[in-house]
Amino acid sequence: MSQKPNDVFSKSLFNEYPLLNTKLYIPQQPSYHVAREQHLMEKMSRAMTCKVTLVTSPPGFGKTTMVSHWTINQQIPAAWVSLDQGENDLLRFWTYVIAAFNRLYPSVGHKSLSLLQTLSFSSEQMISWLLNDLFEIPDSVLLVLDDYHMIESDEIHRLLAFFIDRMPPQVHLCILSRKQPLIAVGLLRVKGQLNEIGLSDLRFTEQEISTFWLRQTGVLPNELSLKLLSDRTEGWVAGIQLAVLSHLSGQQDALHQFKGNNRYVVDYLMEEVFVHLPESIRTFLLKTSILERMNAELCAVLTGQSVEKERLQEMERSNLFVISLDAEGNWYRYHHLFADFLRSKQEHRDETVSLYITASEWFERQGYLGEAIEHALAARAYDQACTLILSVATELLKRRELTTLHRWLLQLPVANRERPALLIIQVWTEILMGRKERMDEHIATLQKALDSPNSLETSLYVGIREDMKVAKNFQAMLLGNYQLCFSQLQALHEDDNLPDIEGLPMLFGMGMELNDGEIPFIRSYYGFCGRIKQAERYHRLYDSFIEKNEFYHFPFTAYQRTAMSEICYERNQLTESLRFAEDAIRIAKRSHVIGAYVPAEIIRSRILWLREAKEEAIANIYEAMEHVKLTHHHSSHWHDLLNTYLIRCQLEIGEMGAVDHWMEMSPWSRQSEIIGGQDFELLTFIGALIAKENTHEALSWCEQLKKARISSGRIMTELEVLLFLSRIHGKMNNPHTCMLHLHQALLLGEREGYLRIFANTELEPLLREYADVRKNKYMAELQTEGVSLHYLQVVLSLSSVKRNTERNNNYKESSVHMLTVREQEVLQLIAAGLSNKAIAEKLVLAEGTVKLHLHRIYSKLQVNGRIQAIQKANQYRLL
Repeated sequence: MSQKPNDVFSKSLFNEYPLLNTKLYIPQQPSYHVAREQHLMEKMSRAMTCKVTLVTSPPGFGKTTMVSHWTINQQIPAAWVSLDQGENDLLRFWTYVIAAFNRLYPSVGHKSLSLLQTLSFSSEQMISWLLNDLFEIPDSVLLVLDDYHMIESDEIHRLLAFFIDRMPPQVHLCILSRKQPLIAVGLLRVKGQLNEIGLSDLRFTEQEISTFWLRQTGVLPNELSLKLLSDRTEGWVAGIQLAVLSHLSGQQDALHQFKGNNRYVVDYLMEEVFVHLPESIRTFLLKTSILERMNAELCAVLTGQSVEKERLQEMERSNLFVISLDAEGNWYRYHHLFADFLRSKQEHRDETVSLYITASEWFERQGYLGEAIEHALAARAYDQACTLILSVATELLKRRELTTLHRWLLQLPVANRERPALLIIQVWTEILMGRKERMDEHIATLQKALDSPNSLETSLYVGIREDMKVAKNFQAMLLGNYQLCFSQLQALHEDDNLPDIEGLPMLFGMGMELNDGEIPFIRSYYGFCGRIKQAERYHRLYDSFIEKNEFYHFPFTAYQRTAMSEICYERNQLTESLRFAEDAIRIAKRSHVIGAYVPAEIIRSRILWLREAKEEAIANIYEAMEHVKLTHHHSSHWHDLLNTYLIRCQLEIGEMGAVDHWMEMSPWSRQSEIIGGQDFELLTFIGALIAKENTHEALSWCEQLKKARISSGRIMTELEVLLFLSRIHGKMNNPHTCMLHLHQALLLGEREGYLRIFANTELEPLLREYADVRKNKYMAELQTEGVSLHYLQVVLSLSSVKRNTERNNNYKESSVHMLTVREQEVLQLIAAGLSNKAIAEKLVLAEGTVKLHLHRIYSKLQVNGRIQAIQKANQYRLL
């Protein structure tokens, strides 16, 4: 049974994104529809057993009609997206895909969509979250991408292939296209997971042609006419429909007058049909052919005629290549072939321009600004297009609809595009797209205009000047150029004539989500990828800049306060950290910036936890989760981040039931590779694996994560992974490797200024062992590039924990029974009188590793050398 679409989805999850519901509508069958022959329907039915179905043919062969009929007739749950050029925008494409699934399954896509709205989201992570949701749906579902030939974006092709490769077994994809999509399908074909329907399958048979003719004319064609129709059209549905229209208009011999390919057929038959239509209809068709979609009101405005909805419905029933776009019969479009033909008949450019402008103005009045811009650009009404682009640019930047905005800008003449108000939009667009090849040129052009302020209005001059400074600083931060960031911020700080930033055109009106979904926030670019010494210097200057100019209530201040709270926490400045966190929470709540709010709440909870107010710390997270729900982010990744921190708390106090359930629901329980970001969540998963003694799986994830984050320069993640590796190898009785990883972590921590990251109960014995190894020079590798003793002492002081009396009383007796198998072997050999070198040769170990084992044996037996160790071993009957 097919799932009924949820038509209220756009009012909740998608309330910040203006979707056209007509693009998600499964096309209904025309009155003249002919049921296709059984062999084609059987082939189409393979779509629900194969991963991918490709339906490819030139236009007019009935791809859409055939697939929509099959989905409706077989009651297939289908998530349908009708694509156009606008879906070459990555965000827009995936938003429509998510929306299509969400109509069927309202729980799908919440986290993916929330990630799409962050600054520099990971596309792979967004798709991974969508796939995780799809794994949970109970039914088989078909995703249909109609008119995929409109997609030219290499990035979308790549990500769709990524999606296909990882689709759960109950999800199937059907691609309708005029040409073979640029997606590798060879492996799917070899595995029998590709279902291909092509031109030869879609051609109408003589029986289907006969039925089609009968339904529209009321009589069967004679054998000669049927043969001629089949030969001339080669089963081409559009050609057959044109032949019917030509016959009904009195041109019964039309098929005898031509031969040739489809392009010739369409030109000839459409001309035959068109010239025999009433003049009022011809005029109507020509004037409305400029539209990609139309309704009665818009048609009336363009034609100057009184147009009722029933007229469009009648045109659809008359088979004039008019296609309904919704169930209510409000919106329609022309078949692409017919639209192309009609547009080719337009002879007066001036009249066509006027029609485009009229359409643009109508769409603007209705609030469809994207379509208003498209029609203004088609009319080459560039001033009108510029005004419209300026009116929507901030919103498009906020929604990351960057490809669309950039495409519009590039359609403008250079003179228009280089107007400062538009060029600063292009600068921001290309910064957020990661395109820096022309940035210096843009900045130079802007600077030249700004050097002649008389040519600009004063307010505009001031706004663009300041916006350019912020844009340059922001780009430097995204590129990780710390020195340039700092010098530019210093110049801003020293400027005593800053304008009223309330009026700045871009950044301060953009409401930009600066957090790309990370905890801590400074793990990412805003903390120079975890280089907290640099981040502290930058953000303390930023703090001074905010204080000097009293910028206390702006959204960007919430992010700065959050970053400072995280930096101070890691530097063990807890009182200052709490002050910054509470300031960030207050501003973030008022400004509705969730990416500053969530990490600040986690810092506040961490400090409460350290102060032994554990119940209050957990209650604080539950309150934060409730706030996230009230702000319509209840199913977002922000809510998940709070829940993940809660899992860390439960892991620490041993509530393993909740931890086990979280692990079972996490993506890493079903995948074996790292996709995108989610460092905080994956590190939590690894910590849980270690707690459950699943060291081999934890080791595998750590090695993957270390490799991925070293290549991307994520210092904080690299450091956390090194500490996990040290713990894992300690548990696996690899002391030499354990100490090497801990040494690397301490080197990195001292270089970058980390402290609290080492304050972990599980790390304390390893840190003390490291100190002893260093002191006794058991490992030469730790001496050549040493961690300073001062730093080591500070870290040790933070990692110390109070042991309860019972643990102290039991320690001496229990520790002697904690010798590992390898340590027992070494103990036996020293009792036998073997030297360190001889033990190393016998056990096939490095001599340094033997020294480490001896150090651990002495520590556990509470002795100072070999003789005491042998005595204690005899006392406890270990030999």
